[in-house]
Amino acid sequence: MSANWRETISAREAEVLAAIGEHQTNAQIAERLHLSIRTVESHVSSLLRKAGVTDRRSLATAVPRWVAVPWAASSFVGRATERTELLTSLTQNRLVSLLGPGGVGKSRLAMEVAPAGAAFVDLVPVRAGFVVPAVAAAIGVVERQGQPLTNAILDQLGDQAGVLVVDNCEHVNDEVGPLVERILAGCPGITVLATSRERLGLPAERTLVVPPLARRRSARAAHRPRAGRRPYVRS
Repeated sequence: MSANWRETISAREAEVLAAIGEHQTNAQIAERLHLSIRTVESHVSSLLRKAGVTDRRSLATAVPRWVAVPWAASSFVGRATERTELLTSLTQNRLVSLLGPGGVGKSRLAMEVAPAGAAFVDLVPVRAGFVVPAVAAAIGVVERQGQPLTNAILDQLGDQAGVLVVDNCEHVNDEVGPLVERILAGCPGITVLATSRERLGLPAERTLVVPPLARRRSARAAHRPRAGRRPYVRS
């Protein structure tokens, strides 16, 4: 398997690859990505050819073992404008921050838009001084003697293409900012999606303010029970 074959795959193939890494069947992938089974089969064949392997098990080993974006038990209704703007921003910027007061829905919007295979770091329980270990744990980095943990994170992400979601940054912004800056500089394939009450303050940062939902939209309308599972970057 070539070390850089993942650089040749399309965004849709990356989503299929991420699902294969979760050991999803073609039928499950089709439902998850709203594709026909025949289209999924075509993507799988393309991935096998590009990876130079003959079976799905070998493909699955190529998927980074990242902490996945949590699955939301309710459907996502509303915020069509914000969703579209965020999707566009992520294609044009490598650092996008969703800003707004607590409880406004920043995390839910980030989880909805984050592509399949994205790594997710929940900073709510993380105290000052522990941001780097939290990010390392989320992307499967094991600390090695004599190597700074930040350098290990950069090594792990260096040849990957994907999205890193850093959720609830406000209480540790002073640590998140420098780490994200190093990731952006050292890992050209990584895009960072952050949620916070305040911006990280980096030159590359694109900020989007998440407004409260209109009062006429009840909580029930905004979060209806959902029957299926949605996909949760690229690898």
